[in-house]
Amino acid sequence: MVNIMKCLNQNCDVKDIEEDDNFCYKCGHWTPKGYKFLNNKENINIITNGKAAKKDGNLILMVGTASIAFITFGIMCIFRGNDLFKPFYYLKRQINSYVYGYNVAFIDTEKIYNKVNISNINEAKEFITKDLNNQSWKCTYALDNFTIESELEKSYSIPSVSLCDVPNREAIKIREVIDKMFNIFPKMKGALTNISITNAKTNKEYIARFQPIYQFVNPNEKINSYNKVNKTQIVLNSYYFLNENIISEPVQKVVGDNWYVKDATWESTIAHELGHYISFVTFLKSNGLENVILVTEENENKINEIITIFDSGEYSLSIVKQALKSYNVSNNTDLDIDSFALTISEYAAVKDNNGDLIADETIAEAIHDYYLHGNKAKKASIDIVDIIKSRL
Repeated sequence: MVNIMKCLNQNCDVKDIEEDDNFCYKCGHWTPKGYKFLNNKENINIITNGKAAKKDGNLILMVGTASIAFITFGIMCIFRGNDLFKPFYYLKRQINSYVYGYNVAFIDTEKIYNKVNISNINEAKEFITKDLNNQSWKCTYALDNFTIESELEKSYSIPSVSLCDVPNREAIKIREVIDKMFNIFPKMKGALTNISITNAKTNKEYIARFQPIYQFVNPNEKINSYNKVNKTQIVLNSYYFLNENIISEPVQKVVGDNWYVKDATWESTIAHELGHYISFVTFLKSNGLENVILVTEENENKINEIITIFDSGEYSLSIVKQALKSYNVSNNTDLDIDSFALTISEYAAVKDNNGDLIADETIAEAIHDYYLHGNKAKKASIDIVDIIKSRL
């Protein structure tokens, strides 16, 4: 029969402690047996004021275990890299889709870096590639898409192509547009820094957009201290290109039947943006420049000057006027410039806030038309393209 004892702590109400227990299971105070046992000086080091002392061994064990876990995690990060965090971004992708109601991109094409030392054009391009690669790991990245990106970069000297989570079927269509455009205009290589999927500020801000200059590195620094880097980029709105349920509808459902040239598709709008890029390349060449990627103390004034001219629209307008003259002579007509542009599409005849023709859109739509229809494009489009080709 086991004898039952009570705790020696007067404030503890436990009365059913077994006789072999040295400490109370509730408050940790010693029992009669424990008191006798711990009167032995050899055992006194394991008690404090009548209670069982906290052992440091458990703390040491926990610290050791945590250290091992931390080291193991560090080793996994070294060998697995960013892949270790991919499940987190997969979950975030699903949450974003639920929150917004559609898929969004993880790539930010509007990052800015300051106080970065860039010595030459190669370092500038490498920094652009590094920035986008450091973001692209968050994408699902099917091998097929990665192959498409790599082939486009290598074939057309583009530092970065980032299609990210674009469905592969759509990525193939985008590649076909880019391939065809570079085959039609092979001399347009060298000035484009990236083609990237990104999030527009609003869903309907654009389908795709060409940015001749995006100040990317050191825009806020003094040119005599730091060289600057610009991106010349084409960005694709994730709202359309990441969502098959949206892009499965005809583009005309969004922009109207006659806005773009006949037979326009979501993907062919990229040809329109490449049309802007091609016009920009001819402008650069007419001013003795291959690109505007690296800005140095020596070329800054020239780059700023020609960009001011390009932004004014004078160069594009001169091309459209030259094409109009050729059109009227060959067709024995007397069209004004607005009517001439309207023969291509409504977008080709769009006006600015002052009511003046935006000639750069006229050129882009002419190239868009030529991309889709070749020699069967509208006569106005062919006349414009002939001038562009002569200046490349």
